[in-house]
Amino acid sequence: MVGKAIDSAQAQGWPGLEVVVVDDGSCDGTAAMVEARYPGVRLVRLPGLGPGAARNAGVEAARSEVVMFLDSDDLWLPGHVAALAEVLGRGFEVAYGTTENRDAVGGGAPFPIPEPDQGEEGWVLAPLLRWCFLVPSALAVRRRAFAACGGFGPEPFAEDWSFFLRLAGRFPFGFAGQQPISRRFLHPGSLCCTTGRRLIGDSLARLGAEVAAAPWGGQAAARRFVELEAWVRGRQGPEWTTVQEWYCAMREEGLV
Repeated sequence: MVGKAIDSAQAQGWPGLEVVVVDDGSCDGTAAMVEARYPGVRLVRLPGLGPGAARNAGVEAARSEVVMFLDSDDLWLPGHVAALAEVLGRGFEVAYGTTENRDAVGGGAPFPIPEPDQGEEGWVLAPLLRWCFLVPSALAVRRRAFAACGGFGPEPFAEDWSFFLRLAGRFPFGFAGQQPISRRFLHPGSLCCTTGRRLIGDSLARLGAEVAAAPWGGQAAARRFVELEAWVRGRQGPEWTTVQEWYCAMREEGLV
């Protein structure tokens, strides 16, 4: 998967594109494969610090004033960089696009994030408080905006939602449209395959506390996370196996 991800970035044909790969403690020969097959790629090694720390290390190692992200089990579709660059060229500090998701756990047809009625442009804090409608692999951000928000946090789950909220509290977002620019795979080894309601509930409690304490947030803004946490912890039935199952359960009850 890492090789396919790198190939999808290098195939963009964008002049001066720099690829940084962060090996966060892998033990399956991935780092050696990257060194052997991709001599032009910069490899950063970490001892297993988690997704947020890995992305931060990649940004620190990169030279560009614009950074884009690509998780190891995702792909950039043709035109990805061009689409996000066009949005940034309209004056935005942050740009995002649509991701096509393929669920190898729950099956079913591919689905987009954001959904057609969710893609918004401008000050998107309010909709982001309701749901995390973008993924890191469809994001571009100027380095100064990344630094202003402190980068990603160290949390093992929902670290991306936390980062997006901090960005949205300070900067308007530009949207590249409904045509997918990236592809994400949900598979048994994916970080999007959650370990159940306890992890989700704990993450919602943390997000609520962060929003309540933020200068752009407050208790009223945090109420959404308090309500979602109570709903998650009180729900009965089988555990959710992916973030998408959690989202579909919320949709069924009109929570998103």
